[in-house]
Amino acid sequence: MNRSKPKGFQCKQFFVGHDNCAMKVSTDSLILGSIVDVGHARSILDVGTGSGILALMLAQKSATDATVTAIDIDSEAIAQATHNAANSPWPEKIQVVQSPLQNMDRHQRYDLIVSNPPYFANALSPTRAYASMSERRGQARKEQTLSIDDFFAQTAVLSHAWSRLYCMYPFAREAVVFNSALQSGWHVKRSLSVRHNASSAPYLGVYCFVREPAPVVAEALIIRTDENQYTREYKQLCADFYLNF
Repeated sequence: MNRSKPKGFQCKQFFVGHDNCAMKVSTDSLILGSIVDVGHARSILDVGTGSGILALMLAQKSATDATVTAIDIDSEAIAQATHNAANSPWPEKIQVVQSPLQNMDRHQRYDLIVSNPPYFANALSPTRAYASMSERRGQARKEQTLSIDDFFAQTAVLSHAWSRLYCMYPFAREAVVFNSALQSGWHVKRSLSVRHNASSAPYLGVYCFVREPAPVVAEALIIRTDENQYTREYKQLCADFYLNF
């Protein structure tokens, strides 16, 4: 991480957006953005950027000369992400583009691809975080806009031999995700199963895929204690993006 950058963009206050399309920063997105190792990536793609949370996290974590291309199919999300990027400490690093993944330049190769894919049509998490989402934005999150197979196939086209892909899906779909990724030449390198608390079942899987087979590191994360406080592990993971940690 480039330590010369400001530490933390105070996520809960930063995303003011437009009054008619303001979106909250989700815990899931914070986990995904925090787990990403940007390494020496110079070309970064954020698929389904929404309000721009992941694009901003990647801009904060990456080298000064890195560029982040943030794409989404929803015009209101594009407007909000553009606003947030322009008012961030890294406006020159982020390019916001309205485009489906399938329409991206197939000659472009990215060092790092990160995505919170459209999988929450049925609001699988106990928090039902997306249950009250607007119909317009909800449609953008539904899997028919980008199936699991299509996601891995399209990202494979935009990758090279040393590219890394980070994404998350419902934990219940892990076997399907791994099989689909392998069919497109992606090999899982790291997996993180996420629980809301110690007594709940995993609801989310966060993954890193690479183009060549590698030893798999399997980890687990519990977000809250029995007293409903953030766990030490969660605080350590997301510390760079929560100023009050």
